[in-house]
Amino acid sequence: MKRQAPVLLLCGGVIYALFAAACFHLAAIHDYEARVSVGEGLFTLLGATALFAAAARARTRAVIVVVGTVPLVAWFIATPWNSGPPFLVASLVVPVVAAAVFVYDQLVAAA
Repeated sequence: MKRQAPVLLLCGGVIYALFAAACFHLAAIHDYEARVSVGEGLFTLLGATALFAAAARARTRAVIVVVGTVPLVAWFIATPWNSGPPFLVASLVVPVVAAAVFVYDQLVAAA
C-alpha cells in the first residue's frame, strides 16, 4: 500500500482540482452565487494542493492531508444552505481516512 499512496493522492488531487475548477466556472456563469462558489473553489483548491504536496512527502503525508482538507469540511459546515449534507459527508472522507492513517502509523511506530 505504501507504493500506491502517492498515486492515490495524485488521483485525489486531480479530483479536487477538477471540483475547484467547476466551482470557479459556476462563479463565472452565475453572478448570484459568485462569492460562495469562489470560496468553495478556494478551499477545494487548498485540498488539491495538500494532496499533491502529500504525494511527495511520505513522512508527514497524513498530517498534510488532514490540515489541507479540513478547511473544506469547515466550509460546508459554515454554509449548510449551499451544498447540503451530501457534500459535507463527501468532504469528510479524505480527512477522516488521513486521520485514521496517521493514528495507525503512530500505533505501529510505538509498537
